[in-house]
Amino acid sequence: MSQAPALATATLMLLLPGCALFQLSGDASKSMSSPREWFGNKAKVDDGPTLNTARLEASIVTRPANDERIRQHVWLELDESGLMAPDRRQRLNQSGFRVAVASGTAPWALQSLAREALAALRSTEGQASPDLQMDDQFSAMGPTFNVMQNSKSLIEVQSQLDSSILPLNELPALAVLRDQSGLRCVMEVSVQELTNDMVLLSVLPQIHIGANTTRFSISGSTEQLPVRQNIVPLYDQQFTVRLHTGDTVVIGQQRSETWNSGRLFFEPLSGSAATERLLMIRLTGVDQMKGQSDSSFRLDAYDK
Repeated sequence: MSQAPALATATLMLLLPGCALFQLSGDASKSMSSPREWFGNKAKVDDGPTLNTARLEASIVTRPANDERIRQHVWLELDESGLMAPDRRQRLNQSGFRVAVASGTAPWALQSLAREALAALRSTEGQASPDLQMDDQFSAMGPTFNVMQNSKSLIEVQSQLDSSILPLNELPALAVLRDQSGLRCVMEVSVQELTNDMVLLSVLPQIHIGANTTRFSISGSTEQLPVRQNIVPLYDQQFTVRLHTGDTVVIGQQRSETWNSGRLFFEPLSGSAATERLLMIRLTGVDQMKGQSDSSFRLDAYDK
């Protein structure tokens, strides 16, 4: 039942509006062709206000669905009860989501899973670009990224799921959609508060579904025609957690006999080959940056 270490690699998509230190050229809706492009090109920075930004690490672990480290051991030493009101946690659990925080040093099971995921990601990207200095792009847990206050990033947990083999009609938000192709499960991560060593992190599960279509939107005073899918935000499953420097929030599946949103995000398939995923986000620090809020940064990792 064991899987190759490369199964630990999962797709991360981080979209960071509002940071003038990075910019992309070309169509931002297209995937980047190499890890070198993860970090874009540094733009010239004019004098501007000081911007507070949270420095974060992310890791998505993929393991066989019967792996006891995910089923039991990971959650034993994590704090679930102190994060939010009991009724809020119950609502998340009923929707199939489980959230906890590791304060300071993470438990051994969590560290073990993070090391396996990082080793697989380093191996995959090192083979794709052998001349790339991988240590500049990965932390002890995984790819690093910054999120400014009142800005957001998108982390892709599942990519291009085959909706024809999933019971999507059991999810009211999706059952009414005519086009259920190209289904992706995404976590929108935003920062609501920042201090020198603390961040109030908000996490909103989203389902991106349907064919990529040009859609009208307005950003600031600029009209845009982005190419994107339908986005179904799951506001009932949105939550906030308070992280101090070194803390890690762990997001996974609350197991249930019924099909629900958490199952779709973390264990969509069944059978002997089923896998389960786990998302970890660690706060490594809070920085101050000089710049303008007029460009974006996108990071793509590759699922092998």
